[in-house]
Amino acid sequence: MDYDLSRVDYSICGITFPDTLKILPSSVGAKIQQKFTIGDKNGVLHCLGIKDEEPVVQFKTLPGKPITSVQLASNMGTLTDKVFAASGNEVKGYTRKGKVFLTIETPLTETITSMCVLGVDLILCSGRTVTCYRDLRETHSYICDDRVLDIAAFNTPNNIRIRLLVLIANKGAEILENGYTLAHTAISAGPTRLAVPPSLHVLDVYAFYGAADGSIGLIVYEDSTLTSKCLMEGRGLGAVVCLGWFMGNGGTHLAVGRHDGSIQLYLIDMENIAGKPRLKFTYFCGEPVTSVCGGCVGSEDHELLAATFSGRIFGLRTQRLVIGVANINNISQDALTSRRAKLESEVARLEKQTANEREKYQRNTRSLHGGLSAPPLLDIQYELQGATRDGWQEVNITSAVPLDMLFIYCNLELDLLTDNAAVLSVCSSQSSVKDLLATVRCQAGTRSVWVRMRYTPQTNNPVSRAESVQVLIYALPAAAPRVARLITLRLPVLPYYSLHENMDSENEERSWCQVHVTGSFSVAEITSWLADALPGDLPRPSANVAFARSHTLLRTVLICRYQRGMAIFISDNVTTIAIIKDIISNCSVKKNIRIEISCDIPDNCCVQSFHGIKDQFISEYQTYKDNKLKNAIGALDLDDKIGSDDAAIVCNDYQRVLNIPEAVLANTHFEELVDTIENWYIDFQTLKLRNGDCTTEGIKLHKALYDCELEQVLLMLANKNAHPHDN
Repeated sequence: MDYDLSRVDYSICGITFPDTLKILPSSVGAKIQQKFTIGDKNGVLHCLGIKDEEPVVQFKTLPGKPITSVQLASNMGTLTDKVFAASGNEVKGYTRKGKVFLTIETPLTETITSMCVLGVDLILCSGRTVTCYRDLRETHSYICDDRVLDIAAFNTPNNIRIRLLVLIANKGAEILENGYTLAHTAISAGPTRLAVPPSLHVLDVYAFYGAADGSIGLIVYEDSTLTSKCLMEGRGLGAVVCLGWFMGNGGTHLAVGRHDGSIQLYLIDMENIAGKPRLKFTYFCGEPVTSVCGGCVGSEDHELLAATFSGRIFGLRTQRLVIGVANINNISQDALTSRRAKLESEVARLEKQTANEREKYQRNTRSLHGGLSAPPLLDIQYELQGATRDGWQEVNITSAVPLDMLFIYCNLELDLLTDNAAVLSVCSSQSSVKDLLATVRCQAGTRSVWVRMRYTPQTNNPVSRAESVQVLIYALPAAAPRVARLITLRLPVLPYYSLHENMDSENEERSWCQVHVTGSFSVAEITSWLADALPGDLPRPSANVAFARSHTLLRTVLICRYQRGMAIFISDNVTTIAIIKDIISNCSVKKNIRIEISCDIPDNCCVQSFHGIKDQFISEYQTYKDNKLKNAIGALDLDDKIGSDDAAIVCNDYQRVLNIPEAVLANTHFEELVDTIENWYIDFQTLKLRNGDCTTEGIKLHKALYDCELEQVLLMLANKNAHPHDN
């Protein structure tokens, strides 16, 4: 990369939540080292400074409720040294010396997850609610369609009201003013965090966003229109957890912290803010990064300060500023003696604490009084992502302490993959029923590991399409007490529907299939039923719920609308409608709820769906055919010169196939597309209540698909049984 930055560890606190680390601003015009503050899960707010590479505590609060958000007050686009910390439903304000100047206990029933302070305005986000306070008095409250993920505040031209940019789960972004929605835009990638450029005019509504798929984009509000633009694709990187700004190396950089432990610096052209950012630096720390921000912390030059999930705080600074063995002589003898004394006292304190805890444990085990032994709960963060084009679903597991191994069990056979920091071992099934029992042994010091899972139905062990696959993962720490933490996952029936779409997709020209459900069910019940079908978090129950998802491979759309006693599902994929119908039917039977289901299936739905993937099908067929041809050529006993240019052993077509990389040929979805089209045909016949036997026609369709006879396929999907060779 362009920048040469090295890591310097500063301190360790408790487990941290996203966006809880802030660097306090320095005096105007002064170039001095800055202090920083961080809140942790123990409810402790730390304010630290760095002197001679050692952290110096400025103030430290007593433990309490977990601190979920830390913000600095902003006034006309500049930050002040007032620190606001949110824990539970309470917000406290601190000066840079630790004095509490503000305490407000709100009537919110859910934990405050994000907030911002602009002048005398305090904006709090809790669940689906955005509440605005001015001079500690509530002015108005707004209830969003779903959970509020992040928020940014901007001044209005008259400076009387403020304008809010809100990220909403499953919906995208909205502009709020005085408690009303001005504009809305959908972001299919699923945005997670906002970052407002520091040098723009305070009235301009510009903000960068990070998304769950790792992508980065820009949100702009101009001429009463809110638009979003993706600037950088995810490209397999982890979900964006936090965003910050870094002003070093003569430019403005967007700092991105991700769930996979990576940190990137992107150079932003402030003259052309909508241009593509340039990647300048990447660093991996091995666990999720919860906060990143730039400032002068360890020296008078700029560095990037970061905090991780387990509470490690470190800086990334230029190599020449990192103190090492080469320039150890530059440190005074008194500083070295003081540093050694601090380390010795810290080691002695830890040894004494360990001895006290060991003695306490032994005393309790010898006690004659009965009691319940309750080991501490292992702090673990996990996230299951939706399926990508290859069908794999990935679960990311992060622990506050190093992991020893994972035990994975499923009553069905799964395909498993894991990262290079672990060794996967799959035990053979001991019964006639095929199940899965696997162990993932982690390397020493591993706190974050991912496991990819994929379920492929077997002919000898079929599973109902109306049931999700349950996976049990037992995480065992490397340190004592060795008590496992159980993680229960459900692989949804429709894992590909992981992209969020705008509700305006219903106006597109597609052949829409529809299922209409009525009955005595509640919104919460039908939301729980859909949790077995769709990946990710669903909208929280409300009076009326509406959202849209799209298929990552086929690009088909699913639109869901439901309220108490009524639900409507629309899709241009007939198989999706059939699966939704089966899931709701099965769940209602289990709950003993009487429902009525009706379907509206157009006659041309299969043909229209096939036209939508026709080009993709032809491309995948060509890749599939080239792969079979290359395998056949490889099975022949030919000379090693078969791939050279001067060897006239094979024809040009065969030579072309041999020059195709293995990775390109292996990445084919042809067989999956064939299965999808066959399911379209079968589900169409079932939903249309066709009484004829589809077995013979299904065999003909299977053969036509594998031979890529498109005319024959279209005739069969249109229910015209004529054959192209018939006279």
